[in-house]
Amino acid sequence: MDMWGLKGLRLSCSARQKHTSGEIINYMSVDIQRITDVIWYTNYIWMLPIQLSLAVYVLYLNLGAGAWAGLAATLVIMACNIPLTRLQKRLQSEIMAAKDNRMKATTEVLRSMKILKLQAWDTEYLQKLEALRREEHNWLWKSVRLTAFTTFIFWGSPAFISSITFGTCILMGIPLTAGTVLSALATFRMLQDPIFTLPDLLSVFAQGKVSADRVAQYLQEEELKDDAITEVPRSATDYDVEIDHGAFSWELETTSPTITDVNLKVKRGMKVAICGMVGSGKSSLLSCILGEMPKLAGAVRVSGSRAYVPQTAWILSGNIRDNILFGNPYDKEKYEKIIQACALTKDLELFANGDLTEIGERGINMSGGQKQRIQIARSVYEDADIYLFDDPFSAVDAHTGAQLFKDCLMGMLKDKTILYVTHQVEFLPAADLIL
Repeated sequence: MDMWGLKGLRLSCSARQKHTSGEIINYMSVDIQRITDVIWYTNYIWMLPIQLSLAVYVLYLNLGAGAWAGLAATLVIMACNIPLTRLQKRLQSEIMAAKDNRMKATTEVLRSMKILKLQAWDTEYLQKLEALRREEHNWLWKSVRLTAFTTFIFWGSPAFISSITFGTCILMGIPLTAGTVLSALATFRMLQDPIFTLPDLLSVFAQGKVSADRVAQYLQEEELKDDAITEVPRSATDYDVEIDHGAFSWELETTSPTITDVNLKVKRGMKVAICGMVGSGKSSLLSCILGEMPKLAGAVRVSGSRAYVPQTAWILSGNIRDNILFGNPYDKEKYEKIIQACALTKDLELFANGDLTEIGERGINMSGGQKQRIQIARSVYEDADIYLFDDPFSAVDAHTGAQLFKDCLMGMLKDKTILYVTHQVEFLPAADLIL
């Protein structure tokens, strides 16, 4: 689990977009279990040849050359597994793809359930989910039929091998006594285990191969580069952020970087306002400082811990206090000051349970402005050295935005280094540097 968590935190932006939460859940639950099953069946790989060799040797002692007919019949049955296994592997790939699509759609519907109910779209989306479920069921049904056919073949294999072996002995004139027949039948019974185990073994390995490929693809996805930023001790410099001749791009193969020739020095305690047209690279600049945007050239040096507030609020399922504390110990005095500075006091008074009110799945019970202020309060409570705000005032009204700027950014965070993206000109005069 730790490996999956660390991988998820280190995924690059482009890799993160390839895998939905539903797919990752399938990797952790379904695919890992199938890989574990392969490990369980590994011992059968060396057990099957030994069992088969011993059975043929016993048959040879009893039936002489007729034992080779039994071996040939056994190999024919085992050879039938080759096309069946290939078909099983293809069906497993289709099943997992259908499962991913269903999980992805279900997750999106659950996230947007409130909107679907308000717009009366629940019936339509229910039909879409049922259609995806029918598609998955169709592939599952084909897989089950194939498994049933394979099982039928191998349950009938002892009778088939007995007929071939005894028929060959009769044609070759090998005498069959009651002792040799009973001994041969007992040996055929010994062959049942490797023959019956073989289809399960091949099926498990086919499923495990598909799951291993899926997991390997996820684990081999591009990660954030360790050299994207250089951490500098705070005692060694007066600058919290330095970018020298930086060039950055979301696509490594591109010939035109998203941001190029960036030179920036931010002293400790400075307030830097970032403004510009839509798509001009404001959010990308913050990503450069976080180390999440691939660096093509130059150097980025950062001194101190960082707190980032994205433009789209990120909320945990739980109550308001848990979202603000974010695992930190509860300090009542500090907590109440932050609630006041982030203009959350009146909102909490409206809730029956105050800050213990359940937010719901991804903050579905909160407005956009409330979610934005909650995540701002979370960043302030973290008490970081550098604060990166990506247009934090866009989701709140003008009065609340002015209060946030005055009491929070210029109040509680007055001694902190702050880089904030904004489109509102009234927040620019307070900045020490405007980009």
